[in-house]
Amino acid sequence: MATSTQAGALGPRVVLMSSNGTGMGHLTRLLAYAQGLHGCDVRFLSMSGAAPVVARLGHRYEYLPSRQATGMRSSSWRRLFLDRLVEYLRRTRPDVVVFDGTHPYAGMEVAREVVPGSAWVWSRRALWQPGRNVDQLAKESWFDLVLEPGDLAEGNDSGATVGRDAYRVRPVTLVGTADLQPREQARRELGLPAAGPLALVSLGAGNINDTSGDLGAAVTALRSLGVGACVTRAAIAEQADDALAVHHVDDFPVSRRFSAFDLAVSAAGYNSFHENLRLGLPSLFVPNTQTLLDDQQARVDHAVREGWALGAVDLTPRGAEPLLARLLDDGARMARGAQAADPGNGAGDAAALLRRLAGLDDVAAGEGGT
Repeated sequence: MATSTQAGALGPRVVLMSSNGTGMGHLTRLLAYAQGLHGCDVRFLSMSGAAPVVARLGHRYEYLPSRQATGMRSSSWRRLFLDRLVEYLRRTRPDVVVFDGTHPYAGMEVAREVVPGSAWVWSRRALWQPGRNVDQLAKESWFDLVLEPGDLAEGNDSGATVGRDAYRVRPVTLVGTADLQPREQARRELGLPAAGPLALVSLGAGNINDTSGDLGAAVTALRSLGVGACVTRAAIAEQADDALAVHHVDDFPVSRRFSAFDLAVSAAGYNSFHENLRLGLPSLFVPNTQTLLDDQQARVDHAVREGWALGAVDLTPRGAEPLLARLLDDGARMARGAQAADPGNGAGDAAALLRRLAGLDDVAAGEGGT
């Protein structure tokens, strides 16, 4: 635990550090923690190209380019990473450093020895694919504590983190039900039609005119059912010629406007899965089976078995249409079942822990962790 306050009148300093990742998952989880860090000087250090969104939400951040972003050789980048991290720690003198990722970078253990005085926390989601990433568990010794955000599908977890020593909190999301906008307002602010059924489609990269892919199959099936397809901008960034075929959604966090949609077709990454279920959005989950570590198939299998959502491994227009029709008819009931099983948001529990590590007296923020 940090024993001194480095940030003076601003309160103890907490640095939230995200790995590069392939999306917004790590940053979103850290942003959820940040909401409860009252009385702290919160700063972000991120290797994600999406880091500027942090500034739009009112937080200070610095960008530390990943190896992929620099194109450098691994050995050269590791030296750059260590030099930049040491310089940053010496300059900011944090009381607590929180790293969110599944692969702590070599050099972090050196940096914390070179610049002592901080408590280090590894924020590490579970549900790893069986047998994967086992070697990373030895890096637990680099940290004072492992913080594990819960997973609604934890009963289906057979990955390497099961049974490891960790401070576990309830599933973490940035947005809760109290943050949802009314349907009319949400549609207006997203620039969507006021009337008619709409579906949020968030499946990653793809071509909406290629029905052999998940994205194209979903859009085609929705059209057949008379449902407007609202595709996240990231998924169609390279398809400007398709602008009139779908509604574009470019917003963060879009989950605060989930009431605009009648259903969703979504991948099953940690944030999408938990936001959709927690916020009551009837969902057809299509797991991204190309992820190297995140066991999205296990999440989908659990949700389907519990009756919370529908799932499909590969979509075709013919196969997607009956699933989406069923979701239109019965999705609201499924969504209510998922919400009834939700233990609540663990973001406040995690923030209370970090406040204690920073030397602040805890304020009631939830039920805590185990």
